[in-house]
Amino acid sequence: MPVVILYVARYHPALTETFVRDEVRALYAAGVPVELAAFDPRDTVPIEPIGAPVHMQPHRWGWLPALPGLFVEWARRPALLSPRVLWLAGLLRRSRRAHVHFAGEAAEWTRLACGRVGVTYSVTVHAVDIYKPRPGLVEVLRDAQAVVAMTEWNQRLLAERWGVAAHLVRFGVDVAGTIEAQPARSSTILSVGRNVPKKGLDLVVGLAQALGSQAQVRIISDLAPSPPAWVLPLCDHAEVRREIANAGLFVLPCRQAADGDMDGLPVVLVEAMAAGVPVVTTPISGIPELVDDEVGWVVPPEDPAALLAAVREALANPEERGRRGAAGRRRLLERGYTVARLVIAMRDILAVQ
Repeated sequence: MPVVILYVARYHPALTETFVRDEVRALYAAGVPVELAAFDPRDTVPIEPIGAPVHMQPHRWGWLPALPGLFVEWARRPALLSPRVLWLAGLLRRSRRAHVHFAGEAAEWTRLACGRVGVTYSVTVHAVDIYKPRPGLVEVLRDAQAVVAMTEWNQRLLAERWGVAAHLVRFGVDVAGTIEAQPARSSTILSVGRNVPKKGLDLVVGLAQALGSQAQVRIISDLAPSPPAWVLPLCDHAEVRREIANAGLFVLPCRQAADGDMDGLPVVLVEAMAAGVPVVTTPISGIPELVDDEVGWVVPPEDPAALLAAVREALANPEERGRRGAAGRRRLLERGYTVARLVIAMRDILAVQ
């Protein structure tokens, strides 16, 4: 059987975790022998294929045909482990490496399975996994062969709080292949994200109420209907990209939630910039590493008045929207937020020749 690198995710499909699929797809297209394993589905909307083989953990009666393999794996070294860990260990027996996104539950299970099988793993940290950490985080970071951070902010936090020297690997987007928007010709305001406090979607709804008929505000989310904003349900990545391409301004007023959770650097901000759409956001965690007033408008968190003023300024200046949007697209290329750079960095970390 071929030796593979097993990428592990807690959820698949997960509409708002496009970065995992994009990374696996890009590595597979580059000839890296990579496969994806996931424990649970999160969304039922069809998603684009990733090319690489996908292994889904069985559920309910689906465990029945898997029982012989689980018993064989358990009999190799009897131990009190969950079926999830035994299932993953069986997949890892033909792998030389595992890589897991988010240092949460999936990373804890990966650590146990890798220890059982005797292969190494690495982990990419993102946001909730280190801003609102689980008790097992210390062990996950300690035993990882490599830790990857997607922002300098997270890289510093890992060093200061846990003594971890993380690799910095920026998000990779296909800038050249992204539909280019014409923000100077559109006054549509778009926001995308799950309805969780850190996204600040309540502020976007308030923005729609303040603007009234001045602009259409569209929100792709699991948010409840919130007139006068147009709330569209969570949809596949292709539809999100089409919405971005039709927008004149992208708004995401991120904040630190009461439980400490916050975004690292929302991928959708990067995707909006890749399309040449200027963004309005806040200087939370890693966002200032990419976004400033050259490529958008940055306002204080929890400041509806400043948010409204920035959006009104943007709406009143279509040429400036176009200028800042184009500057954002160039910045991604200049700073290496590209798929090609991502593949080079991850091949090095995964020790792929």
